[in-house]
Amino acid sequence: MQKFLLFASSLCLSATAVQAQVDTVRASTLPPAQQAEKLYNSGVSKFNSKNYRAAIQDFDRALTLRPDFAKAFYNRATTRYELKEYQQAVQDYDQAIKLETTGFSNYFGRAQAQEALGQKTEAEADYGKAAEIKPDYAPSWYYRGALRFEKGEFKEAKADFDQAIKVDPNYAYAYHDRASAERKLGNFDAAVQDYSKALSLQPDFMPALLNRAAAKRRDNDLKGALADYNTYLSKKQDNATAFTNRGSTRYEAGDYKGAVEDFTKAIELDGSYAFAWNNRAAAYLKLEDYKSAAADAAKAIALNAQYAEAYMNRGHAREMLRDADGACQDWRKAAELGLETGTSYAANSGCGGD
Repeated sequence: MQKFLLFASSLCLSATAVQAQVDTVRASTLPPAQQAEKLYNSGVSKFNSKNYRAAIQDFDRALTLRPDFAKAFYNRATTRYELKEYQQAVQDYDQAIKLETTGFSNYFGRAQAQEALGQKTEAEADYGKAAEIKPDYAPSWYYRGALRFEKGEFKEAKADFDQAIKVDPNYAYAYHDRASAERKLGNFDAAVQDYSKALSLQPDFMPALLNRAAAKRRDNDLKGALADYNTYLSKKQDNATAFTNRGSTRYEAGDYKGAVEDFTKAIELDGSYAFAWNNRAAAYLKLEDYKSAAADAAKAIALNAQYAEAYMNRGHAREMLRDADGACQDWRKAAELGLETGTSYAANSGCGGD
């Protein structure tokens, strides 16, 4: 009761204030288009803060007020891409393109989402459209080139990487991937130059160092290849492929003990790496350790029953271990798997039929 009486009393005390002048507050609303713009700007701000779900809500509300708001469709698509909602992103890019057919970023964004969905043909076409609308945007050329490279269209890929580099001479990834295209085309000197350029632009670009080593090796520059492999492995020692490739280079340079060490390290990192087991078998053959060679080749075969070179190497080891029948079986199996030298060894060793 006390609280009630006090409240009532306060009403009586305020009665005299009713006569005073009171300012009137007038409610006002922005036109729908301006409200949509305000919501759009709020969505962009939230996107930049990585508050993606809240950004989506703002773009949704903006599009409810203004269904022809191309920028809102584009930015909602971009936000959905960040959320890995790729199919919804494609749908929003579709709407943005309908409303703004000359917006290169709409095509580029849709291409990214399509690529994430595995729709590579569609993505390639959209990257091309983006490059057509805005030829001075290097990523459009680069990403289309990467898709063409994946298809084995190395000349076409190189042409796209050329364009990307022309537009942006400091595009390290474009130099790297053009170098890879050059390797596939057998242009090893050019590949080495491009990998070197990529490294000059981005010194910590480790894949470029590893790939330059491979290009030098293919160009018979074994010393240069070993120098690159050594530099790479001094910085990164958890890559079984790098140890295997340096081992192969050492093998080609006649350093069979060094090759065994590298193949062993690769096997320690990845015991299921059949290539390393087979290569160590080949190195053991050169070192005349035939039992180890036979065992390693057998392991490679156990991991990959279609590994023709491993049958070939086990055949050599078995021959030296005086297991003529076993050697003949392995050479014939290598021939059966497409390694023609298997037939020659079997014939020259007097292997009969099964």
